[in-house]
Amino acid sequence: MTRLRSALAVAAAGALPTVPAAMGTASAAPVAAPVVQAPEPGCAQLGAYGQWWADIHNVCGHTISASVEVDGWDPSCIQIGPGGVGRIGLDQGDEPYYAYEC
Repeated sequence: MTRLRSALAVAAAGALPTVPAAMGTASAAPVAAPVVQAPEPGCAQLGAYGQWWADIHNVCGHTISASVEVDGWDPSCIQIGPGGVGRIGLDQGDEPYYAYEC
């Protein structure tokens, strides 16, 4: 019976190192899920922009009034026809964050 216990102890000891290795691979750093950017709510979508200007896309089938959010005073609203693009003027240093309906 002593040999049987020794054989079981050796078998159990041989199996132990494989358990932490398997757990080590399962507990690796979590993989970040891909970031899915939700579309802006409403019909106004910020398009391209540069120094002094920004484009606003109207993704709906009716005319809207829209502007963009910037630090400080937001530019005045402009009208954009269904499915159209309107260009809005910005002040020096303004960088638009998003477009919105007025």
